[in-house]
Amino acid sequence: MAMVRAFKNIVSYVRELKPRKDTSRIEVRIVRLWRNYNKESGNTIEMVFVDKEGTRIHASVGEQLIKKIDDKLREGDAIVVQFFKVYDDIGEYRTTPHPYKIGFFQTTFVGKSDDFPSAVPEKYFADFSDILGGNLDHSCLVDVVGQIVNFGSLENKIIKGKDNMRLLIELRDPKFCSVKEWKGAYSISSGYNSTHILLNPTLEFIEEFKASLPDDSLSLTNNDSSQWSVGTATSIRA
Repeated sequence: MAMVRAFKNIVSYVRELKPRKDTSRIEVRIVRLWRNYNKESGNTIEMVFVDKEGTRIHASVGEQLIKKIDDKLREGDAIVVQFFKVYDDIGEYRTTPHPYKIGFFQTTFVGKSDDFPSAVPEKYFADFSDILGGNLDHSCLVDVVGQIVNFGSLENKIIKGKDNMRLLIELRDPKFCSVKEWKGAYSISSGYNSTHILLNPTLEFIEEFKASLPDDSLSLTNNDSSQWSVGTATSIRA
């Protein structure tokens, strides 16, 4: 199915979205897209949208709409969305701090956005001191950028009868704060299918981060005898 180009009219920012404003129109980029299944809602498409201001919001497509709209949704694409539902985002884990999320109707319009910027403001990187100090909302996913300084062995933890592979890594920032993924009093961990890990990405703010690191010729250490090849800088995104 070909993507229909959107008509020009008033566009709302994500921060302006409220429940019961079902005629809102937004221009966003799909920064994450994955498929999910649970007994209550069946198969769904889950997404994280970001607008031109860099504000994010979660969006879901129900099972009954997947066949109709699946070919219009691709991770990384910039799209126009109109005639959708806005409702409270509640739950144990949320992909964004936005109080609401988007649901699709049979009448929801999805079209191509031709003038969406290639880069938007980065608003969601967490400071290591806030992570270690326990100052963040534990129910909300965040972005982290850090230098890998240590990593351990790949471990398999059985959860509900299924294999779950986990790797302990340690990151540091220019202030020498160190945070461990998964273990420790305060730590970060991947958020199921929503986490995106980039090793040595070619991005302007990553180059700035690398330039801010101390020139101490740090050697990457491994507390396990297994052989691994790991980059020196990583960006972990919700």
